[in-house]
Amino acid sequence: MPTYNSIKELTRGLQQGARLLNDMFIKRKTVSIKYDDAVETLDGDENKVRHLIDFGVIVRSGDTLELDDAYQRFFEEVLAVNEDINIASVQTYISKLKLGIHSFLATDNPARRSQYLREIRHTFKSIENATMRNVVDLKRNVEQTYKQEPNFRIKEFRLRDFDEKAGLISELVRQTEKVMDEQTVFFANAAADVGLKQTVSEVREGLHESSHALISISAQIIDYLNRIEYQSKLVKKIRQLKYMKDQLMVEECTDIRSVLGKTNDLWMEKQPKYITRVSLDFLRNDDSALEILNSIRRRLSRKTTVKSRLAGRIDDEYLFENQEISRMFDHAAIMNGFMAQGRDLFSYVWNYEFETPADEEMRLVLFLQLASQYDGRLRYLSETRTVKNIEYPLIYSK
Repeated sequence: MPTYNSIKELTRGLQQGARLLNDMFIKRKTVSIKYDDAVETLDGDENKVRHLIDFGVIVRSGDTLELDDAYQRFFEEVLAVNEDINIASVQTYISKLKLGIHSFLATDNPARRSQYLREIRHTFKSIENATMRNVVDLKRNVEQTYKQEPNFRIKEFRLRDFDEKAGLISELVRQTEKVMDEQTVFFANAAADVGLKQTVSEVREGLHESSHALISISAQIIDYLNRIEYQSKLVKKIRQLKYMKDQLMVEECTDIRSVLGKTNDLWMEKQPKYITRVSLDFLRNDDSALEILNSIRRRLSRKTTVKSRLAGRIDDEYLFENQEISRMFDHAAIMNGFMAQGRDLFSYVWNYEFETPADEEMRLVLFLQLASQYDGRLRYLSETRTVKNIEYPLIYSK
């Protein structure tokens, strides 16, 4: 199976099938993509679909297509939508860290020491990044599982699994902090390395934040599990009651009539508010009405009248009509001219005679716009050329 040999080849291959890859990634959990539908998504260009299959971006199984595992994990991690908590073994990280420290202390070669310091700094940052990323993923997955999973048993199993993974992340934080506290000889020998000091300080702060977040997540998981247990018991009782009602046994096997007879709750109704109006005769003839009227007068006197604020006079500069001229290209006309000749797209745009002068930057922007806007009518080659330090791919009409 062919493979991409450079980042340039990889990005070009992914760009050609961008619409299909986006559609497959969005529907990765719900719908299987048919081969014919994939070809139709790419405007009938079967070569683009075969290219993605040949290079292992897409896996074909019968008549259906799915994203390769490696690319799907890459997209999920970059877009921060992964559902799996990918925490490596705690011992793997710690062993790698200790190996780098022991190797540093065992050699006197400055070049080798510098190499080991870089490895140690990289391992520290890897631990911090893995911890913080997994904490974010764990919090999101816990909330999504509790709110969206309809099955109580599956919801409980997944939450308990998340609780175990939270324990693994906490253990990684604890072991890393233990190494930083106990390896005093190493830090004394590497005291002159400013980069290591900064890295360790940042890692300590990041692990501290992750530790507090894990405490909050663990408490949230416990709360969710308690709610699930309560709701499960409640649903079980309701189902038993429903079964007895369907079998006409509810009155014989329970004391539901006496229980409901003692209950007068109207918890679904709004609390009524009653307004008692004072009669005119009472206000005219009763001396106690004077106190009510004085109270109303004091209350009304405390209210302030808000005067409406008038807008100021409109500035004269807004009363005159101004014109702004912007430069626009007729993409359709340029593409019609390109389709009628045999040169590649970049050369055609680079040497195109516009009615008004256009600099090199405007021509380069126009080339990129046409290449992305009319990709269904163009044929992309892997060959590239260079003009004035600008490397461009050869693109011809189909």
